[in-house]
Amino acid sequence: MKIIYKIVNTVASLAVIPVLLFLPMFRFIMVVDVSSGNQILSLLGSMFNVNQIITKAIGIDLENLPEYYTLKDAYGMFSGENSQFANAGIDASALPTEMVRWFTAAGVLFVLALVCAVVVLILGIFIKKKLIPAGISALGFGFAFAAGKCFSHIADQLVSGKISLSSILTNMEALADYKSYLGYIDFDIRIFELSSAFTMLLVVLGALTLLNVGFHLADSVSDK
Repeated sequence: MKIIYKIVNTVASLAVIPVLLFLPMFRFIMVVDVSSGNQILSLLGSMFNVNQIITKAIGIDLENLPEYYTLKDAYGMFSGENSQFANAGIDASALPTEMVRWFTAAGVLFVLALVCAVVVLILGIFIKKKLIPAGISALGFGFAFAAGKCFSHIADQLVSGKISLSSILTNMEALADYKSYLGYIDFDIRIFELSSAFTMLLVVLGALTLLNVGFHLADSVSDK
């Protein structure tokens, strides 16, 4: 029984790695268009490709971004001197304080959830009491769930327009000459949500909790 438990617990804990490496973490869909409320700019928009103007200015094709992103994709877009958004002249200081705060909280909670998965893997190998890894995996599930809530809090505001993407883009150095024009462009974020990798992370952490509780109950019965 102990050998079976260690094998199953190890496999379940290590399942987090392929989940995060190969499954998409985010889904994002946006449409860029000239505001229909301004007739002159709407006419200009029919003559010129607005998205091409923005793409040329910042080097990012906003309208044709991929729909799904892995963690590696997201890291490549935001981190390092060669990242897309670094080349566009935007950094965290250009983002609304609330947005940075909530996304940072989501990131910290997400890392804590991963740490819990690693701790459960280690404890499953070296300790006999199953309730301890069960409690830690349940804590990891709670961290991951809270991370999802923090992310959704800001993502929903971007989708609803409470946080204007136009106001963020006007802080880009590369778009400094287009500030007056950006206010008349619609950046319609249709979907911004966590995807299958996050769902599977919750499933793995939940399964680890049930697994450890189940083996604990099995040990209790066998002892009696």
